[in-house]
Amino acid sequence: MARIGIGGIFHETNTFAAPTGLADFQILRGVEITSFSHGARTYLGGLIDETGALGFDAVPLVYAEATPSGTIRREIYFALRDELIEQAAASDLDALLLSIHGAGVVEDIDSLEEDLCSALRQRLGNKVPIVATLDLHGNIRQRLGDLCSALFPVRLNPHVDQHERGVEAARCLSEIVLSRADFETAIEQVPMLFPPVPTSLPVFVELDRLCTEIERQEGVACARIMHGFPYVDMPNIGASVVVVARRDGANGARRLAQRIAGALWERRDQIKVDSLQPEAAIQEAMRDGRTVVVNEFSDNTGAGSPGDGTHLLSALIAAGARSCFSHIFDPGTVAQAAAAGVGARIKVALGGHTNALLGLPIKAEAEVLGLNNGLFRVKSPMGTGETIDLGLLATLRIGGVDVVVSSGRRQTLDDGPFIKAGVDVAQFPILALKSSQHFKAWFEPRFARIVTADPPGLSPVDVSKLHRHRLQRPMWPLSADVDYRAEPQARQEPV
Repeated sequence: MARIGIGGIFHETNTFAAPTGLADFQILRGVEITSFSHGARTYLGGLIDETGALGFDAVPLVYAEATPSGTIRREIYFALRDELIEQAAASDLDALLLSIHGAGVVEDIDSLEEDLCSALRQRLGNKVPIVATLDLHGNIRQRLGDLCSALFPVRLNPHVDQHERGVEAARCLSEIVLSRADFETAIEQVPMLFPPVPTSLPVFVELDRLCTEIERQEGVACARIMHGFPYVDMPNIGASVVVVARRDGANGARRLAQRIAGALWERRDQIKVDSLQPEAAIQEAMRDGRTVVVNEFSDNTGAGSPGDGTHLLSALIAAGARSCFSHIFDPGTVAQAAAAGVGARIKVALGGHTNALLGLPIKAEAEVLGLNNGLFRVKSPMGTGETIDLGLLATLRIGGVDVVVSSGRRQTLDDGPFIKAGVDVAQFPILALKSSQHFKAWFEPRFARIVTADPPGLSPVDVSKLHRHRLQRPMWPLSADVDYRAEPQARQEPV
């Protein structure tokens, strides 16, 4: 029975945000990985479930994940990396499955994933296959494809297909281990930088049909578009195409990747996000006459923003809009509310503590409506079964807004934070939340309309608002003179 190691270091890094330290990571070791992933529709869940279903001996190693945030401290990453490598080297593995993101950045290391896979290769040698799942928002280049036996990016946003991608990666590894199949991974970078958008956009529905058509060709295991992650200041960022195909097959992975990349480039002008400033978004919601969800795109913790921005909440309070809000990250205010107790009226300076771009603290009198434990399991199709811990929650009423305040950072995926905070969303004409796209998996089918607010923040719709100093080539739409067709089509990055 082949022994398959399972682990990873998973982080989406927003280099404009505050650094990421050890306390930000959830670290799972050995059987903790298996128990944490049981019943979860996540990458890890798919890797573990399918490895067992295929009859392999799954060997959980080390897995570390942090909510998206700033650049990872070098010493923290090295400690996690070295522990994973030592566990892998000591476990007599036949192969390795990794859950990694693709947009991880460490101090002085532009690609966490390249560094991790290079270090694993050096320790394990070239005979141990490494297959990895990736997030759709990774910034990757050919070097990662050369270091791994195969890569399987998630194909949908919201990422409701994480489990399927884990299953797919495990099945591909099975072919490599049992049939000695040899796959080539081609990564074609495309000079495009755009904000998180749903794959339900017509342009991506059309492109997904092309990818599906190519995946049906003999010998092709994967054909995916990766949107890239724009909230990063480093050289190699932007969209890319990943194609995994057998080396001995009739369809060359590089040629297929170039075909998809060309189709993406030709349709670039169809990629856009409609958004309003907070005051206009609230007026639009109040005119609607139906229950409306207003999402704050630019302060999405799922894209590395702090989660304590006050622009949208301030506008709701000023407008007198009867609404509920999930949620603002402010451990100090939660502690203040807990000390005062339910029913107390307290003077708060809510939010606005981490970055001046995200607004000033809201100074107001608030009624403490509730204090609750923020531990729950996700029921959204995006991460079903995953455990989220928002720490202690305080529910405050400020004017016409019932706002959930958390001592933990995660974006709102479903109504779990509202339920845990004792807020009945059915009683409010406006539901406000912090998220850019992933909330749609649960909220979009249930509510009449979504209005996007995009105040100043660290994950804005307009990606040109963040100043970059390390880009090495022009990127659309930051530069008007980008011509992808003029670039070499068969770039090979040295390993």
